[in-house]
Amino acid sequence: MRTVTALGTVAAAGVVLVSSWQAGQHSGSQAAAGVHVVSGASGSAAGAVSSAPPAAGPPTHHARKGSKKPGTTTSAPPARRTATGAVVQTPYGNVQVKVSLLGKKITKVTAIHLTDSSSTSVEISASAAPILRQEALKAQSANIDLVSGATYTSEGYKTSLQSALDAAHV
Repeated sequence: MRTVTALGTVAAAGVVLVSSWQAGQHSGSQAAAGVHVVSGASGSAAGAVSSAPPAAGPPTHHARKGSKKPGTTTSAPPARRTATGAVVQTPYGNVQVKVSLLGKKITKVTAIHLTDSSSTSVEISASAAPILRQEALKAQSANIDLVSGATYTSEGYKTSLQSALDAAHV
């Protein structure tokens, strides 16, 4: 049960009015009126204000087991996110990649689309994609070497990867 008490000063009469209310209890005329006049109270007529102590008792603090000492801060874990790069047009078809990040760290690069204008183009892209992915993860950027024999695929991959990183603000 919670009791709320408010104190105020009546300047003209020089008495203090005490208003109290108990949640859920309304018995008798005193509870209905909710106002008690206390005479002989000291205080100035100029509006001295006093505050009553909280009726609910002292505040409780709940410390979690294993929590850090006061004054130390904890940072949130890095955000996991993905970003899709731009579609890059090459003479042998489009190239597009998607990047997965943990904070600013590249955790995964996925080729959404690679050059496919002919069966030879598909073969070249299929062999270049794992090398390009590995290099991007190692470099943690789009600053990677081109794969020999897959120049257009490599350039498209780098460009799309860079646009994905830009979209992710990395």
